[in-house]
Amino acid sequence: MRNLLTLKPNSFVEGQYSSVRLVSLVVIVILQTLGFSLLGSEAKDPSSFKELDRWYEVFLSGSKVGHAHCTMKLKGEDVVSQSIFNMKMNRAGISITMSALEKTRETRAGRIKSFSGEIKMAGVPIIKKGWIEGQEIIVKEKQFLRETEKRYPLDPEGRMTWGLMKLLQENGFREKGHELETKIYSADFGMASPTKAKIKFFGQKTIKIAGEDVNSYKSEITLFTKMGEMKTINWLDEDGFAIRTKMQMGGIPIEIKKSTKLEAQSRSDQTNFDFLFQTLLFLDEEIPDGAHSVRFNVKLNNGQVAPIFHQTRNQKITPLDEKSFIIDVRSELWGKKVNSGQKIRVIGREYREANIMIDSEDPLIRNLAKNAAQGSKNIFDLSQNLYQFAQKYIHHKNFNVGFATATETAKSREGDCTEHAVFLAALGRVHGIPTRVANGLVFMERFGNQKNVMGFHMWTEFHLN
Repeated sequence: MRNLLTLKPNSFVEGQYSSVRLVSLVVIVILQTLGFSLLGSEAKDPSSFKELDRWYEVFLSGSKVGHAHCTMKLKGEDVVSQSIFNMKMNRAGISITMSALEKTRETRAGRIKSFSGEIKMAGVPIIKKGWIEGQEIIVKEKQFLRETEKRYPLDPEGRMTWGLMKLLQENGFREKGHELETKIYSADFGMASPTKAKIKFFGQKTIKIAGEDVNSYKSEITLFTKMGEMKTINWLDEDGFAIRTKMQMGGIPIEIKKSTKLEAQSRSDQTNFDFLFQTLLFLDEEIPDGAHSVRFNVKLNNGQVAPIFHQTRNQKITPLDEKSFIIDVRSELWGKKVNSGQKIRVIGREYREANIMIDSEDPLIRNLAKNAAQGSKNIFDLSQNLYQFAQKYIHHKNFNVGFATATETAKSREGDCTEHAVFLAALGRVHGIPTRVANGLVFMERFGNQKNVMGFHMWTEFHLN
């Protein structure tokens, strides 16, 4: 594997881990969209509350991969919203399953009281819960035996599921040409601050559901997240509940459609959809061996250029227009000191400290890191020794693991690039080296029976003085 295109560096701080693997990001966006499907539960009569209990089918690239069940109920004076999501697909020929549950409790007026969520990939659960205390949001996150707690100031303008739906109901989702902006709190995108959202309404539209013409009201919701803009197109029924939703994620078309419970739980087209192969990019020609720099000319078939690529002295982005841009990537010799021409920046604590994924404080990780460092003469020797140790130590290289912490990887000794990246980052932090993981695209001469392929990858970055 040679030249890398870096999309985003990542320290695995709260709210960011989900962007690392595209498949988990798809799950998160679907969950967020399912929240939108609860729209307008007070319907046309503000004095009455209309409960929701609806099933949906989930499609990726036209293949059914799962289903969802959404409910919104009034319990006392609180509105409780819940989305349960299940998905099954192939990844490089290996069957993987994902499930997720999100729940919010809000007052009838739309104030946040508490929230919880669990995402499970290949049997590995990530559990998150939170609540409001005074003017603070408390967030607890747990994976395996490690639990973290963080506190953030509460933005009074931030809304969650019912708060957003109440706002849309009050602003008339049936009116064509109407627009509004708001802030949305999402445990998936991080609770440090709410995510800005822009909503447009397009009026009445007729669409087909299960072969029948159905009257609907079209809307568009754009989320301005740390991972770029995420846009969903929604078709709502007379009560404001979603009957159909479409979006794009990583070039993959995603569609969620209203259905019956029986239809939703019917068999998925697992054999027709392989997530990994859907995310590959194909080049017109091979990158030659020994190339120190490469220029990629990129043109989008759909959508517009978003600022998702990371710019460094080794990667420069030159936009040409709304649909095309140039990426220049160059490599550096390992161990060679290069004057970046930039002022030395202070490295944040988040790149040095343990967290829920890079759990470098665990005794097993610390012991392995010390053993791996033996014989190191300088920082470059140490980095190389840690890298080689991680490569050899994880001897079962496969796609079977969902999303493991460094400690879990140390115990199982298996995984793909994600497990390698997190494990190596933890080894570095034990020795005081600031580390982060980055995800992007890597060139492969061959992948299966395909040639000249760019595929999604994750790697570790060390900050060496």
